[in-house]
Formats: sequence, C-alpha cells, structure tokens
Amino acid sequence: MTSKPVQSASATLSIDLESDELAKMIRFALLPEIDASPTDRAAASISIEGATLIIKITAGDLTALRAAMNSYLAWVSGCKMAVESVTDTSQNP
Repeated sequence: MTSKPVQSASATLSIDLESDELAKMIRFALLPEIDASPTDRAAASISIEGATLIIKITAGDLTALRAAMNSYLAWVSGCKMAVESVTDTSQNP
C-alpha cells in the first residue's frame, strides 16, 4: 500500500497564558517572526483572545509544519521565561 504525499498542512496552537498583558507582550515579540518568515515553506498568523495566544500555521508539508510549530512553541516559551525572570527580579530586588 502506498500513501499519498500531503500537499499542505495546517495547525492552530491555542496557548492559555496567565494574563491578557502577557499574551499581548508575547504577540508583540513574535510579530517580526510573522512578518519576515525566514522560509516560504510555512506561514503563520498570530492573534489573542483575552489571555489566550492563538497561532495559526500553514505549511507545504508535514515536516515544515512540525518545524514551524516547534519554533513558535520555543519562542513563546522563551518569551514567557524572559518576562517571568524580569518580573521576579523587579518584585524581589
């Protein structure tokens, strides 16, 4: 049995965050990645609904989709850790 190659793939990541403000900060931090994607194999859009960050990714194949999802999840995680470390430092001088 042979399988037909996937022509395109898409995914929506809904990430619940602690606050609306954090969602806005992370969205703002990721906008350059959305606007100037380093590859044409995947494209993404980002929006927020309250404290939920929504990232929609479309890609030409599953490999590109997986890579883009991993990148966006890593960037969100990094942004969240950076904000938390600054917040912790400013609250405990």
